[in-house]
Amino acid sequence: MPDWREIIARLQAQAGQLPRLTWVVGGVILVSLGVVVWLEMAGPAYVVLDDGLAPADGGKVIAQLQKLGIPYELQAAGNLILVPAPDLAQARLELGQAQVPGSDVATAWDRLEDAPMTASDLAQSTMAVQALEISLQQSIESMNGIRNAQVFLAIPASTPFLADQPKPTASVVIQADDGAAQAQGEAIANLIAGAVPGLGPAQVTVETSAGIAVYPAGGHQNAGSEFATVNQVEAGAAARIAGLLIPLVGAGNFQTDVSADVDFTQEHIHAVAYGPSHLVEHQVSTLSEQSGSANAAFGIPGALSNEPPADTTATPGRAGRTGESSPASTSPRQTSSHLEQSFLTDQSESDITNPDWTVKSIAVSVVLDKAAMGAVTTAQVRAAIAGAFAYPQVNVSVLAAAFQKPAAPLITAPVVQAVGPLAHAVLEVMAAAALLFGIAMPVGRRLAAVNLQGLIAAAPQQRALPVVLPPRDFSDLRDQAGENIAGVARLLQNWADDSE
Repeated sequence: MPDWREIIARLQAQAGQLPRLTWVVGGVILVSLGVVVWLEMAGPAYVVLDDGLAPADGGKVIAQLQKLGIPYELQAAGNLILVPAPDLAQARLELGQAQVPGSDVATAWDRLEDAPMTASDLAQSTMAVQALEISLQQSIESMNGIRNAQVFLAIPASTPFLADQPKPTASVVIQADDGAAQAQGEAIANLIAGAVPGLGPAQVTVETSAGIAVYPAGGHQNAGSEFATVNQVEAGAAARIAGLLIPLVGAGNFQTDVSADVDFTQEHIHAVAYGPSHLVEHQVSTLSEQSGSANAAFGIPGALSNEPPADTTATPGRAGRTGESSPASTSPRQTSSHLEQSFLTDQSESDITNPDWTVKSIAVSVVLDKAAMGAVTTAQVRAAIAGAFAYPQVNVSVLAAAFQKPAAPLITAPVVQAVGPLAHAVLEVMAAAALLFGIAMPVGRRLAAVNLQGLIAAAPQQRALPVVLPPRDFSDLRDQAGENIAGVARLLQNWADDSE
């Protein structure tokens, strides 16, 4: 039966006859299999449990997972919490039952409801204000464009003297883009004012985390607000131009640049207008009529003294005689007319307040890809862009030129992010193969070409230095042999017998 040493020697001899390429390929296969086995044995794939939690909420989730014994991983600086895929359902159910992380609003109101009976009025009032702040904060964060918000309420204590009752105030700090902040500022102020009794929108201050005052607007905008307004106008104009050019030349076949001249001058005008007509505001009319002698007496209408005398006859030639006839007397009459009128001039007054900003002019520069224009001309594009804006002055410049096509973007990063653990293992195997075939094989070939034995033989051999040993002292041994001669003789006899 062959010994195991012989078997190993035989295998080594057979392995030495194999070509070097076979060893390299075998090494690559073994390394790849080892990587795959390591990835598979490392554990199951991890999936996202929660994303974008606040640090306090993330700590609550991690503490609960540790209590449940569920493994987890943190990615993206702690913004992502991952758990094994088989434990995802259990983790969600357990966290939901424990109300973790829970709603800050519900927690705040529950804390107020569960306050002990011994809590002071100040403590209960403080908890109520905090719960209201958190509720308003959550409502503001749900608005479009608002990423984060903080609400601070200053509600003074009630006093029995109504004249001395101070007014509540509020401050809000939001994290949002300039355009969204300007658009939501007034709505946020109205929301806060409606939630706090006695608080008006004028007592609410809304600012961004960049230090830009959003509400109230004030007398004049600061530099940050002005730049944000200009950027908003230019971005809107660029989007409108893109909407016109994409159907004509296609996406990616044009470049636009917009520059807006915005006037932030604020004016308040009081105008008085006078019309061409006259309006009658008041009129008094009196009409009276008189006929007969101007000195005739007038009495009370219908009285006997106002009746005319009876007719008499008089003898002709003899005045004053009875029977002498006289002209018939008539009743006295008087007529008069009086008219009093007052006129009001057609006058109107108006107060005009101009907007906070107006666009005076806009300059548009467009570069088109000549290959994608087709039948479209630069004049048509210029006319279409100029007609899309109603600003007082619109300057449009259109240039047609040949575009240089950019290089195709690399898709390695999206592919790496999309593949799963098995694909990661395949990529690592490919990297190991490239390392071995690209570095190990060339280095091995160079080492094989080098004659190491020749180098060793060519090396000069150094002459060994003689070793000089110090003389040994055998005086003690001679003394002992002289004292025991018989023993020495037997020892020598034994040596002689052994040598035979």
